[in-house]
Amino acid sequence: MPARSSVAKDTWDTTFRRLGNCSCIALLLHIHVHIATKGGEKCGLVGFLLCLLVLAGCERKDRLVEQHLLEFGTIIKITLITQDLARAETLLAEIEARLKTYRKQWHAWEDSDLTRFNQALAKGENVPVPRSLQPLLQLSQKYYRATNGLFNPALGKLIAAYGFHDSNIDVDSINAIKSDLPGMDDLEINAQVASSRNRHLQIDLGGIAKGYAIGLIGEFLDAHEITDYIVNAGGDLLTSGSRFGKAWRIGIQNPYAPGAIASIDIEGRYSLFTSGNYQRQYRQGGAKAHHIIDPRSGESSRGQSSATVLMRDPVRADVAATSLMVDGVNGHKMLSDALEIDDYLIITESREILVSRSMAEKLEFTTNWPIKIVN
Repeated sequence: MPARSSVAKDTWDTTFRRLGNCSCIALLLHIHVHIATKGGEKCGLVGFLLCLLVLAGCERKDRLVEQHLLEFGTIIKITLITQDLARAETLLAEIEARLKTYRKQWHAWEDSDLTRFNQALAKGENVPVPRSLQPLLQLSQKYYRATNGLFNPALGKLIAAYGFHDSNIDVDSINAIKSDLPGMDDLEINAQVASSRNRHLQIDLGGIAKGYAIGLIGEFLDAHEITDYIVNAGGDLLTSGSRFGKAWRIGIQNPYAPGAIASIDIEGRYSLFTSGNYQRQYRQGGAKAHHIIDPRSGESSRGQSSATVLMRDPVRADVAATSLMVDGVNGHKMLSDALEIDDYLIITESREILVSRSMAEKLEFTTNWPIKIVN
């Protein structure tokens, strides 16, 4: 067989990359080029017609593509459905780069825009608010007020004193901070210049940044016309579309043992977020200390083991799950009204399930724990 001309080789390579799943077409184009170069125009026309016939019977198939990334202290799993694998690779590489940027902007104890902002505030300075923090601080103050302070990102110094940043527990600092607990209203922002009168105030965006980041990734995929995907950050997720025409099936984590206590089928754009006491926790004097701090007491929240929220907005879902984990047993009515939550589930420390009627109708339970409809 004679060697291919440079034109023939370019046609082969470009077509194979472009068509991807239809290698039969690329092969036929290869044959077509050889016939054309050896036999003239007539044979080339025959090859072209054969190519069209094969093209009509060879379809590009949707493929499921997954990427696993370690950011925000958890595994972020991105699943999308596409026919163009090369394009998917490009999009996933861009998402990875964006997540690394978010980490450099919002991380609570590594060097970041946020840690430098906190350090300047601690010196009593008037601090220009970095552009990367402006929307998150605005949302944090908004939801702090909406939840009557149950959502409180101002407690970063207390979270660190409990050892959730570096495993070093500072009892003296815990007691000092608890004597003058900071809130988001202690952060004054005028013309994007911030100051605080409370020396214990330190911003930790752990209860909102993940939802904000997932929302940005969703917007990025939407802008590139990816319609079917899941962005899953350690069980907190944003869905879009479906899985090959079927709903995405998601499990609700059992906070006491591996596995799920229920499952839910989701189709379309939704956010499902869970906050729990089983991820970052340790034993202190026989009691469990975990990173969801009740802003009223300065201690780990009690009464709830986990709280799950389903809604369309990932930021509000993140905030709502955190807030319900602070006081969902007693405050679910106030919080559901304030944050406009229709679908939520709370698992109590006594292994009782409190669930909204709307959410209960969507779930398939796999446990025999008692279930109480709360609205």
